[in-house]
Amino acid sequence: MSVYRALQDQRLGLTVLLAFFWLLVVRLCFFLQSGVWPETGRLLLSDAAGAVALAGLLILARFFWLRVALVIALGSLMTAAAMHLAAHGTYPRLSMLSKGTDPVFLASSVLNSQLLMLPLYLGLAWLLVRIYRWLVPIPPRRVTFAALMVLLSTGLYLAASHSLTTSRNNVVLGFLAQIPTAVMAPAGSLVGESVVNETAPDRSQTEREFFEAEVAGPDVPEPPNVLLIMVEGLSAGYFPSISEYHGLTPVVSLPALEDKLAGKGFRLYRNTLSMERQTDRGTFAILCGQYPDFQRLSTKMQDVAEGEAFPLCMPELLRAHGYTTAYWQAAPLSYMSKDRFMPRAGFTRVTGSEAFEQGGEKPEGWGPPDPVYFANVAERLQELDRQTDRWLVTLLNVGTHHPFDTGGENADGEDSQDPLPTEPLKARRNALRVMEQSLIDFLDDLEAAGVLDNTLIILTSDESGGFVRQDQESFPLNGNTGVLAVRPPRAEALEQYADRDRIVAQLDLPLTILDATGASEPPLTMTGRSLLSRDTAPRDLLLADTYTGMKFFLRESGELLACTESLLRCETWAFEPGRLFGTLTPTDNEPFLTLAQRLRLFGESARLPTGPSAGTE
Repeated sequence: MSVYRALQDQRLGLTVLLAFFWLLVVRLCFFLQSGVWPETGRLLLSDAAGAVALAGLLILARFFWLRVALVIALGSLMTAAAMHLAAHGTYPRLSMLSKGTDPVFLASSVLNSQLLMLPLYLGLAWLLVRIYRWLVPIPPRRVTFAALMVLLSTGLYLAASHSLTTSRNNVVLGFLAQIPTAVMAPAGSLVGESVVNETAPDRSQTEREFFEAEVAGPDVPEPPNVLLIMVEGLSAGYFPSISEYHGLTPVVSLPALEDKLAGKGFRLYRNTLSMERQTDRGTFAILCGQYPDFQRLSTKMQDVAEGEAFPLCMPELLRAHGYTTAYWQAAPLSYMSKDRFMPRAGFTRVTGSEAFEQGGEKPEGWGPPDPVYFANVAERLQELDRQTDRWLVTLLNVGTHHPFDTGGENADGEDSQDPLPTEPLKARRNALRVMEQSLIDFLDDLEAAGVLDNTLIILTSDESGGFVRQDQESFPLNGNTGVLAVRPPRAEALEQYADRDRIVAQLDLPLTILDATGASEPPLTMTGRSLLSRDTAPRDLLLADTYTGMKFFLRESGELLACTESLLRCETWAFEPGRLFGTLTPTDNEPFLTLAQRLRLFGESARLPTGPSAGTE
């Protein structure tokens, strides 16, 4: 039957119309569960396209077992999409499936109260199929035409979308369009590697500037202790002065923590960049001074853990200078192979959730809630300070990680039940405010015990948790709005540090710590710029967002190139260097890097040293 006659079939129109209204109902459910409502115009357009694909799937499900499979697939997809939207502001990436099936991740992030929404979405999928069978009791036998509907709409959607996982996308088409990109990803990596291998000797100065390192190399007569606090998913946008400075609209505000930091002599930086999303990527940059893995699946930390790569990381350099090095996190160490990575990075004392076992019982979920965690590490830190002369302690909490477990406490000091599946923003706010008070008490306890007298304190995050802006579709770098606050042992020493409006990145932290402790010589094979460096010349940086699939090339002089994951399509943005997040504006300028340069830069950033590092024992 001709395409023209197929399009005239009223049953096709009814099916598309039904699919469209069903998708709008799902949108409403997503909003109630996540609190995220994207731009309505684009939402309707993407759901209209999604209705065509969904109509094709309904027509293809001619047999009972196919209808059952469709109900299960749609119900599971909607549940996963709603949970991911609530946690990260985006839909899930198909390429992250292997990480999502990790037993620790399943037990900690998937098996929570939001999973109670699965019956609802299965019921909605079943209702869609039942209404379709009622409206169209005799489905059209146009299997080929239905298959073409799905393939054509998916292809057009893939070609038109910069990112397939942002909240304005249609979840059905966004998922279908990820299938070819996931299949072609290995080929894309090979192309990038080929470009690097063939043309690396001809790298221009423009490309080399993305990998430069700058230290001050000061003489430090009395090296301080170092306390590096990484707060899971914390963004500078949650601090009132910074959100006001950039004109952001955060869903969480932490005024008490900002006041405490100011009172204790911290400098809060207003243009801080997280290099990537996910803990293993951000932590690697913070500890080793190299770009994280910008590929779909992060392997740098795993390669180091398995002894296949040997970067010389900051903890190892401090250990060689007589420091006792400790890494104390709240989550299980086995997740992301930190039980093997951290000792290879130079930490001599490494603990995770196992340190909080009581009576042979492990903490539930990701680990102990923040009040328990910070009180515990405060005691351990005081004991360590009494035992050793110099130490580096790195902390990572878990209470501000989805599903935001606070151990039954809330910010008002009252007992709190687990948040309902439709209260994700409340759960996030509560978790961050509980963390706020726990961290304030932690700093007060250490100060009272004299632990902070000769201690450089750096407050940062493994990655920015997003949700800085209510309108997440308008700007790039939503997932890269990081946080950095620095307090040297002596207040007058803060004058030596970079101005609070300088653009800083996670890559800068290890070089800063090495400078502050007098361990930055000889020159290091790292990338970044120490906060003690007086060099203010604009530099270039590579960034990415795991969850949206976007990759960025940033020039501190005021240009940003935002590209799709394939690096084939890019948009140019401009900004004021001192107000990066608040002035991003799209332009019509041509990309300032060629495709070959873009492929070469991200290909080279994936490389790691493969031989034993000099200086390791």
